[in-house]
Order: sequence, then structure tokens, then C-alpha cells
Amino acid sequence: MDSHSHHYVHAQQSVSPTDFYNGHGLALTSPPPPVQPVQPGPRSYKSRKYRPCDFCRARQVACKIDESPPCNLCSAHGRDCTFLERPKKKRRPNPSIGNGEASGMAASAPIQHFDVSATPLSPGFIAQFNHEQSYNGLNGHEGLPAHSSPDQLHLSQTDASPIFNMDPYLLSGGIRIAPLDSQTTRSARFIGETGESNPYLLKYYKYDTNDECTISKLTYRRIKNSMNQDGLSGEKGEPPVVFMLADDSLAQKGEPRIEDDVLQKSRMDVNSMFTEQEALRLIGLFLRFVYPYFPILSKSELCPNGAVSPSVLQTLPLSVLSAIYATSLPFMLYDDLLSTTLIHSPPPSHQLFRITWLSVIQELHTPRLATLQACLLLLQRAPTNRYTTDTPWKMSLVGWTVSLAHSLGLQKECSDWSSIPTWEMTLRKRLFYGVFIMDKWASLGAGMPSHIKTDDFDVLPLLDSDLEPPSLDLNSNTIPGFLEPEADSNHFRLLTELTIILSDIMDSYYTIRATQRTSKNFTLSLDLARSLRKGLTDWKDSLPPSLSMRQAGRVDTRISGNPSLSLAYIVATMTLFRALLRPLENLSSAEEQDRSIVEGRLAVRAGAKECAKEVVEFVENLGRGALDAFWHSWSRANFAIASSFLMQLLVTSQNDIETNEINGLVARWRWAMRIGSGSTGNGLMSLGLLRLDGLLLENGASHPPVG
Repeated sequence: MDSHSHHYVHAQQSVSPTDFYNGHGLALTSPPPPVQPVQPGPRSYKSRKYRPCDFCRARQVACKIDESPPCNLCSAHGRDCTFLERPKKKRRPNPSIGNGEASGMAASAPIQHFDVSATPLSPGFIAQFNHEQSYNGLNGHEGLPAHSSPDQLHLSQTDASPIFNMDPYLLSGGIRIAPLDSQTTRSARFIGETGESNPYLLKYYKYDTNDECTISKLTYRRIKNSMNQDGLSGEKGEPPVVFMLADDSLAQKGEPRIEDDVLQKSRMDVNSMFTEQEALRLIGLFLRFVYPYFPILSKSELCPNGAVSPSVLQTLPLSVLSAIYATSLPFMLYDDLLSTTLIHSPPPSHQLFRITWLSVIQELHTPRLATLQACLLLLQRAPTNRYTTDTPWKMSLVGWTVSLAHSLGLQKECSDWSSIPTWEMTLRKRLFYGVFIMDKWASLGAGMPSHIKTDDFDVLPLLDSDLEPPSLDLNSNTIPGFLEPEADSNHFRLLTELTIILSDIMDSYYTIRATQRTSKNFTLSLDLARSLRKGLTDWKDSLPPSLSMRQAGRVDTRISGNPSLSLAYIVATMTLFRALLRPLENLSSAEEQDRSIVEGRLAVRAGAKECAKEVVEFVENLGRGALDAFWHSWSRANFAIASSFLMQLLVTSQNDIETNEINGLVARWRWAMRIGSGSTGNGLMSLGLLRLDGLLLENGASHPPVG
């Protein structure tokens, strides 16, 4: 059979989105073939005893019953193991499809637009995340013989996908557009140029109307360009974009891995920590306090009707769910229910993060986008010791996360791909830049090389269309007074733009070879700094009024995570000035007499002192609301970097006047850090204060009293 795809045309009568979601009003291009007898296999659907229970059928997982009900899954979730719902008929492939007639009919159909606000949880979301149980029953689907051919296995997987027939999000011109994560038992891996699978060779394979070609248990999916619908995206010289959809069963012996019973117990432990209402409210807190500044989930898929659907508690994999809970716990004080039910004995966040890590270890063999999301939330966790730097494990996890992003093909610009739905395109771009941001700032704080090189990705800068609309209605009168309405409008896009500038600074000055070129060459350092300094200035000037820095008399009182963006700008500027201060200590006698170099030195130190004043005023104006908001995990290192920068200016002071001036700044900084470190439980400034106190003690510096 040349094709495993179905093509549908919309019925002439109008169909509501809800009916469409439930499969009503869909017609095959030709009458469906007669229902074939069920092949012999591990289960018979004729028997009520052996067909899947209602819960397993809804979860699309194997129903394992040792002797008598309940099954293993119902036992783990404490549910009644019922067999009340009738089995849904599967749509069988039409042999006539694939000869070009069906494709022509589908292509000629007008594009249908659906009001998705009325639909329940999107099947696209379910398909993306519903792979947690793929390690159970790895030898195939229920009702399919274990010795089935790869084509039969592929066909069964396609039919079983909850996304296949019913998702209005994924239709274009009447033809299904399946996400790369649409299969519950297959994971997508990007095919690079130098591997054993040659993308230039793969473009000669015969692909079906789903743009897929199956060989053994490996399915290759080509990606088409919207400008070139008739072929691969790389026909004009660039390498074709191809993904391998590998069956999860191929990785069932991969190590390291976690035993199924351990994961099952972890799921039960997480479920026992919260009631359903508490769990939904924690997810709501995540969307309100964390998501605006780190939008690595698809909010439109989580909340198709504007509210979190209870279905996500079952469809989210354990890795992401436990990480969301752990990340949201610090904000439970701002929820009326959680502040009374959990505040006295909240579940330990470290236990939830450990469960996330256990799940990630299992998923790394067959990664999905959800695996990457869990890794990013692990990297955002608050420190376990507020007075020490992160262990080398942190940078190792950053490396794993970057490698995982490469495996998923996130380094490729996907805005012109026509083979995946729009919501997946925008999510992939946000995920790439989430990884990019984490890699660059974590590398800066650790003093280690970055894992992402500029030549290794071609993702375009984020646009407003790549970001989901604000979660708060600016015209609503129900916005809590402690929240900032503009919070989720610009933060992530601006942070991405700033991080690109930071990456250029690090490439220009802080690689090993760049350090060798610039650390003793003041003239070269100044030349490189001109464009970088202009980039920082232009970025600052582009800030909307609500984010502008150094506003007179402004003290942050609302719960806003935007101060971490302001601090990031200041530290990026400090990083540039640190590079310019290096060669000043290596000037020759002749250079010290050169007028242009003398003027350049004065300008650099004046700019560095202005940057020091800016960070001192920034911390002095931080209110309690800002300190209790979400801060990116690398912000803690940024405070410590600022302490180091101030001390560098102090010990290299040129005269007594400058020494006294910087002494005053250090004293103000120290006092502000002590107040800030004591008013928040996440230890944002504790490391920076400790570093400052240690340096002052070592240098025996004295400071005038403050105030």
C-alpha cells in the first residue's frame, strides 16, 4: 500500500467545533471498507473481560489485568475499573486513496475556520504529552499481533492517535497536519548531515501523502517548505529537513533507565500530595507567575477555554507535571485555597524535582518536547543552598538540554514549514530560545564556555506572532492589584534580544582565542565594543514605559518578574566593561602616554562607574513584590557578578577621590543586599552578599556608615 493516510472533506452541512472534535460531520472521500475481523492478538475486543477498561481506553494505553479487574493503571490511580463505554470504531484506510484523486479533492476543498473556544482540551495537546505509558506494552498496540509488519504497526499507530480524525487546530485546506509529537509510541529525531542517515539520500525515498516513509520500524518524515509544496525544504542547495520517527520499542533496553514500578510509585506519590482542585490551582499559579516570563508550554493547548482543564492532570507526563508543581509552590500564598490547605505543611519541592529527574532519565531515550520542557524547569529551580554556587551538575544538565534540543531539531528555523501546525512552530521557536537563554546566562554565571554556537542555528528572532496573547485582560476589572498587567507582553522577547547581544559580547571577548586577542589590546577591545555598546543602548531605548529603568521615585510593589530583565541588562553591560578594563592593566609606557588611549581609559572607567551606580539604584528600589516574584535561576549569579564588578572598580581606583566615590557605592550596595537577602526566602542576593563580605574582609577595606 502506497499510503497510510486518510483524507477528509468537510460535509456540506455546518458542523460545530464541538461536534467536529467528537468526530461528527466527517465524511471519507469514499465509503469506508467493510470492517475486517479482528486479527488474533494479545487481547480480543469481543470479550468484555479482556477488552481495555474505560480509563485505559481514554488514556490510549495498554490495559494490564493480572487475573481480574482492576487493571494496573486503575489500581495506581485509585479509580474504578469499569467497562461501560462501547469501543469506538476505528477508521480503516481506503485503498483507493494515494492515486492522486483524493489528494486533488482535498487540495481543492476550501480552508475551514473553526471557533476553537468551544472545544475541550485539544487533542493536539493530548498527543503531544500522552506518551508516559509508552514503555508499557512496547511490542505493539492492543488488537495488533506482535508479529505484525512495520506497515501494519505504523497504520495502527496512526489510527490510534487521538489527533488523527478530530483536531480542528491541525487542518489546512481539509488535509490533516500532524505534529511531530502526534504519535504516542514514536519519537521524532532530527536527521543531521553527517550521521548514518543521509538527508540527501532520504529525499529520493518514496513518501506517502503524509510525507512519511516507513522502513522496518523506522519512519522518516520529510518537512516541506511553504514556498515549495512539491518537494523537500532543501531542494535549492540547503540540506533537506527530515526527521526520523523511531518506534519507542527500539529503546526499551536503553540504559540508564528507571523501572516501571518505580515510576508508577512516583506517579502515585505525586497524586497523593494534592487534591484535584489543589493541583489545578498550582498549574494556574504557574501560568500566572512563571509562564509570562518563561513561556515554554503551549498555554492555548493547556487552557483551550481560558481555564485549566482537569484532563491535563492525566495527559501531562509525570516529568512536566511534577516540575510545574514544584515551581509553583513558592507562590501558593497568593491563592485563597492553597494559602489555607497547603501553607502549613507544603509538599517538599525537592521531592517533586527528584521525581521530575527520574522521569526525564526514562524519557531521554525517546524524547519529546515535553522532555525538554521538564529539563528547562529543572534548570530554573531555586538553589538548595543559598550561600554556595551551583555544582558542576548544573552546567552538565545545561549541556544535556542543549543536546536534546538539537536532537529535536529546534535549531532549525521552522516558520516556513508547512508540514507541522502553526502552534507547534511557535512553541518550537520559544523552546529553542528558552534553551538559548538558559545556556548563555548559565555559562556567564559559571564562567564556562557556551554550548550553543552562532553558526549552529538559524532560528529567526522572536516576533509578536510567536508569543501567545497576554493571560490577563487589560480591560478587565478583576486583575488583582498585586499583579502587573503588562508582565507577559514583552518580557520573553526582550530577554531573547538581550541574550543575543550577550552572546555576541562573549564571542567577542571571552572565548579562549578571543581573550588572547583582546586582553592585551586596548585599541582592538574598544573597536569591538562600539557596535556592542550601541546594541545595548538601542535595546534599552526600545523598552516600553512600564519597563524603563531608573525611573525617579519608582519602587516596585507589585508581583512582577520584570526586574530580572533589568538586572540582566545591567550585568550584560558590566560584562562588556569587564572586558574593556582588562587591557588597561597591561598598557605599555608608550601607550600610557598616547592621548587617544588616555581618553579611552577615562571614558571606560566613567562608563563602568555609571554602570555601578545603576545597579546600586536598581537594588535600592526593589520592593517586596519584586523580590517575591519569579526570577530566572541565573539571576542569583548576576547579583554576585555585580558584587565582583564593584570590588574590581574599588581595587583599581585611580586616586583618592575615585576611591571614596566607589567606597560609597559599595557601602550602599552592601546595605541594600542585606535588606534584600533578608526579605526573601529564595536567597537571591545571599551569594552576592557573601562574596562581597568576603572580598571586603580580605582587602581590609573600610566604609563610611550608610544613612
